[in-house]
Amino acid sequence: MQLNNFKKIGIMKKNFVTLSLIFSVLVLSVVSCKQKDPTPDPDPEPVINVVSPDPEPGGILPSEVLPDSLVGVVSQYFTIYSGENPVLIEDEHFAVAGGQFVSSPHALLYSTLEDDTVEFFNDRCVAFFKNHEYVDFYGQQWDDEYNANYSEAIRKLNIVGEDDNFTCYYFTDGYPHGVYLKMSTIFSGRWNESYGGLKDFQVAVIMLENSGDDAVAPAGTIRVLGDFDGLAQDTDWMSGKRVPFNNEITVKDPFSIFRIK
Repeated sequence: MQLNNFKKIGIMKKNFVTLSLIFSVLVLSVVSCKQKDPTPDPDPEPVINVVSPDPEPGGILPSEVLPDSLVGVVSQYFTIYSGENPVLIEDEHFAVAGGQFVSSPHALLYSTLEDDTVEFFNDRCVAFFKNHEYVDFYGQQWDDEYNANYSEAIRKLNIVGEDDNFTCYYFTDGYPHGVYLKMSTIFSGRWNESYGGLKDFQVAVIMLENSGDDAVAPAGTIRVLGDFDGLAQDTDWMSGKRVPFNNEITVKDPFSIFRIK
């Protein structure tokens, strides 16, 4: 009986030693994991929202798109039209074929960024299609940074203006690279079928809000681009076809094409 007890004690000691070793390994593993630097999360997929708020009474740009504090500065370099009867809504030409134009040479006309040194950009193709009281917009421009076409396909933008003059707009907000940004894009020009193109074509880009990250331009940054010779010529760059879309903007994020640092 005493021998059996010694055997039992020996087995218990072995089991205790084994359990102690397993526990020690687990503890060391936990400590080791805690000591490692956590792997940084990759950039989240950009979340982009596209909005075209209603104009104010009388066909005035809404303050969400162009804040009152920036109207004075923007209007010095960018033509802002207002009114409730823009030609793109009234003219049957746009109801059937749409207006397709190319801004070439596409130039930087004004910027509040001191390091904006690029004077001319790749040609910017734009198209406007009548959609009842709205306008459907397509845009395309080669992006050297991504080595791909930057494209826009946005349904039912609000449009203001009178006679040959028009202004349409939208803003985008979201989290490209995990940084919050909100930016307006406003198009302006004069169209008549006899012009052979879109006169005085301009696009204003305004940084409305951001999370304060040093990698992006500050809120209130303004850039105005447009056709340098004053006429964005007619061109069938879409081959006369409209493609289905649901407010899509391609490339990793819509802020990159305007070279926000």
